[in-house]
Amino acid sequence: MDVLEIIYDVLMADPSIKETVDGRIKFYEFPETGDVTAPFIIIDPLDVPLPKDFADNTWLTYECLFQIDVWSKKSTTTRELSRQIRDAMWKFGFSQGSGVDEWDKSTGIFRDARRYRGKLYRDDLL
Repeated sequence: MDVLEIIYDVLMADPSIKETVDGRIKFYEFPETGDVTAPFIIIDPLDVPLPKDFADNTWLTYECLFQIDVWSKKSTTTRELSRQIRDAMWKFGFSQGSGVDEWDKSTGIFRDARRYRGKLYRDDLL
């Protein structure tokens, strides 16, 4: 189970997110500030998937914790894209935790970083 790919697919299933980022969803890697001419989404795992919810000495789910950053040069774009991601992750069963909303004056980049926690059922038990 590749949780990064699953989250990527969840985000790309939203037509508005897909159109706005147009292939600029990255794992682990942050763009160079000079490359932020259009919005970027960065998915960054904060912990390994942890076994949870046990039955008959077998774990049934993985608990996951991710941070999803949105970088863009427009505050309205950053906030709207972050809202769309929150809604897509909620429908997927992940809830939003803490986050950061900041602006870098020297680069003109707005960054909204939110943490999401959720559980995924093991696919090898089906």
